[in-house]
Amino acid sequence: MADVEAPNRLAVLRAAAALTQLEVAARVGSAVTAGQVSRWELGVQRPSLPYQRALARVFGVSVQELGIPERPSVPRSRRPSAEDWFMDDVRDPRVAKSQDEWRHTRRLLNARRHELAQTAAGLYPGHALAGTGLIAGPGWIPDAPVDLADVRLTEVPDAAPPLLDGTEREAARMLPDESLMRSYPRYTRAIRDLAPPRLFEDRHAWRLLGVDWAQRSLAFGDTTYFGCADVFEALAHELAYVALDADGNPAADPTLRDLPYRRLVGDPFVLDRRPVMPAVSTLTIRRDGARAEFLLHRRDPRAVAAAGGMLQVIPSGVFQPSSLLPAARAADFDLWRNVQRELAEELLGLPEADGHGRPVDYTAGPYGLLDAGRAAGQVRVWCLGVALDALTLVGEILTVLVVDAPLFDRLAADFVDRNDEGRVESERFAFTESGVRGLLDSGRVAPAGAGCLELAWRWRDVLVGG
Repeated sequence: MADVEAPNRLAVLRAAAALTQLEVAARVGSAVTAGQVSRWELGVQRPSLPYQRALARVFGVSVQELGIPERPSVPRSRRPSAEDWFMDDVRDPRVAKSQDEWRHTRRLLNARRHELAQTAAGLYPGHALAGTGLIAGPGWIPDAPVDLADVRLTEVPDAAPPLLDGTEREAARMLPDESLMRSYPRYTRAIRDLAPPRLFEDRHAWRLLGVDWAQRSLAFGDTTYFGCADVFEALAHELAYVALDADGNPAADPTLRDLPYRRLVGDPFVLDRRPVMPAVSTLTIRRDGARAEFLLHRRDPRAVAAAGGMLQVIPSGVFQPSSLLPAARAADFDLWRNVQRELAEELLGLPEADGHGRPVDYTAGPYGLLDAGRAAGQVRVWCLGVALDALTLVGEILTVLVVDAPLFDRLAADFVDRNDEGRVESERFAFTESGVRGLLDSGRVAPAGAGCLELAWRWRDVLVGG
C-alpha cells in the first residue's frame, strides 16, 4: 500500500528541530496547547495565518515551507484517532449551534461598535467625553495639552496581578462551546479558532496602572495582548448580546444590573481589578501657516479584531516594546518612540516591530528625521489626556502630532496607500470646525479617534494657532 501523503510538513519540521508538541505550543503562543499542535500536524485543523507565521519563526522557515493547504483535510486511509473523535464532537449540531450564535453576536458587535460605545458611555454618567464613546476618570483630561516631553512614565515591575482575567463565572456567558463537555476557557481562544482576523498575535504590552496629571505622570506594569483581550472583548460581547436583537437593532436600554461581567469589573477607573492595555492614538496634522489638515485610516474588518470598518486617527497602536531584548524595552518605554514606530509602519510601510527582532535604530531613517524636526521646532507632539473606550474599557492615550508642511511633505512622498491594518484615506481632511464636526457627527470615527479630534479642536489655538 502506498504511503498516505502527509497533510503538511509540521511534524517533519518539529522532529528536525528536536522539539516536543508542548515545546512548540509554548513558543507559538500562551493560548496554544500541545493538543492544538497535534491537530495541526494531523491536518484536522488548519492554523490561522498569525499562527502560521509564528510556526514559521519557530522552525526558521517561510510560511510556504510549512506545507499547510488552504483547507484542513484528514487523510481518508488513516484509522480514526482520538483527534478524530474530538473533531466529531466539535461538529455535533449542539456545539455548532453554540459557536454559530457566538459568531453572529460577534459580527453584530463589530458592525455596531459605534452605537454600542455610546450605549456603554451612558452606563457611566458624568464621565462621558462629549459624544465620542470615551469615558474619562477624574483628572484624566488635563486643563491644556501637555508637551509629550513633559510626560513622566513610571514603570512598576512588581505590580500585583489584576484580580480579573476573563475566566470568571460571569464571563462564561460570552464563551461558546468548544465541545459537548466544555466551553472555551478564554475569549481569545474562541477568536483564534472561530473568527480569527489576519492580525491576531499575543504580544507583551505595558499595563496602565495610574494617571496623575498633577505630576504629569503615567504609571505602567506588564501585561499581554491576549491577557487584556480576554477581558475587554468579553465586556464588549456581553453588551452586544444584551443590547442588540438578532438583527442587530437596539433591543434594550441595559443597566449594569443586566451586565454581570461589567458589574463585576465595577469602577472602570480602578485600574488594578483588570488588565488595562493602553493604546497610543495620534492625530497627525499637516500645518501650513493658517491652514491645517489631518489624516485618517480606515481599519479593515478582515484584518483587525476591533473597530473594523471604522475611521481612526493615524498612527495608532498598543503601547508595547518593539522587542523583548532589554535594550529595546528600555528605549521603547517612551510614548514618542511608540508614535514614531507606528507612523513608520502605518504610513511609511516599514516592517512591523513584532517583538521578536532586534531593537529599533532610532537614529536612522524616518526616526532620525522626526527627532531632528522635533528638535528644530518643525514637529510638535502633545498628550491630550487619557480615557477609556466605554465599550471595551481599553485605555486610550490621546496624542496629537503637528508637522510643518515642508517636513510633512518630505515624509508624505513615501506614504503608502494601504498597510496591514487597512487603508490610508487618500483625502486629507480640513482641520476646521465643519470638517471636524462633520466627522464627529457621522458616527464613522472610532472612539479614540473621535476623542483626539474633540480635544484637538477644543485646544486648536495651542496646537496650530489661530
